[in-house]
Amino acid sequence: MEVSKAKQKAYDELYTRLDTREGEKDLYRLARQRDRDGKDVQQVRVIKDRDGRVLTSEESVQRRWKEYFEELMNEENEREKRVEGVNSVEQKVDKIRKDEVRKALKRMKSGAGQW
Repeated sequence: MEVSKAKQKAYDELYTRLDTREGEKDLYRLARQRDRDGKDVQQVRVIKDRDGRVLTSEESVQRRWKEYFEELMNEENEREKRVEGVNSVEQKVDKIRKDEVRKALKRMKSGAGQW
């Protein structure tokens, strides 16, 4: 009961304050801040090159992103390299059955599948 009274009192004070000039300023300030917080960054305007220099022109930023992704996608992936001298073990694995998937999904939904 005390909690609801305290909430009501806080709301009443807030509404009273909103009727003042200062309250109106606060309201617009909060609205602007929420608007800014809700916006995503549409594009990257600044980025550093390999040497740490800041690039600011749209063309140079795009060129650097292109270089970065070309390097990223064309480098050797260490996980895919096989260690020489190590024999891989292959064994037959049964196909996954639909009923196994259903049981696993039911356990996940109920939280029983959590580790």
